[in-house]
Amino acid sequence: MKYPLRRTCREVVRLVLAREDRDLPWLERVAVRLHMQVCQACPRFERQVALMRGAMRQWRHYAEQDE
Repeated sequence: MKYPLRRTCREVVRLVLAREDRDLPWLERVAVRLHMQVCQACPRFERQVALMRGAMRQWRHYAEQDE
């Protein structure tokens, strides 16, 4: 029996990356939040994604100033 809120790290990584492009349905958002409470690696990955997103935003802003 598959539990609807239980996700593997691989599934959570996919959802964290998908969240960059689209809003997740509420069930997936809850599943990600629950997984983040019990996993050490996935929150670290989520912070790394946020860091890369911020760095890309700064780089784009910096590149636009040069034009």
